[in-house]
Amino acid sequence: MRTTDRVLLSYYVSSILIAFIPLPWWYYSVGGIFVVYDSPFQISASLLGSNLILAQLLNLFLNAFRIYVGINLVYNCLMLVKGRQAAKYSTMAWLPVFYILDPLLIYVVFNYVVSSVTGDTFRYPLLIIGVENFVTSYNNVNIDMLIFSYPTLLYWFTFIPTILYITALVTGTKSSKS
Repeated sequence: MRTTDRVLLSYYVSSILIAFIPLPWWYYSVGGIFVVYDSPFQISASLLGSNLILAQLLNLFLNAFRIYVGINLVYNCLMLVKGRQAAKYSTMAWLPVFYILDPLLIYVVFNYVVSSVTGDTFRYPLLIIGVENFVTSYNNVNIDMLIFSYPTLLYWFTFIPTILYITALVTGTKSSKS
């Protein structure tokens, strides 16, 4: 087995493990009133301590996506083990990179959607990773919210397949040039 194939096999195995670990990648909370734990494969959202039914419905689609990704990863992993040419299935490589868009999506929702619904202007920070105090006013009432937004430990592990995938691409390019 070539070096590129070994690295690609490591990418597939680590991706399979991460895809099927049922833990969130990101945590988001607005003063504990609205709490979201999510990943590309599941979401848990609660408002005032009650789980939102919309999140449970969304989980049906997210779990279908998890199964789709898992089947592709297992198939390509088996192709490599059998010595056949496997496609470079890159979904797990780019998912954690694009997942940084999660806080940016919240920014758009607060500054544009909520602002247009309430008629007031919100000045939500562009990117919150950690804890931030968000102060705004609505109908001459000051609102002070403590925002928590941070990746979980699993999120950082999701970059392992990304690094392995890039390594496989680089080693594959170098070996094809020689």
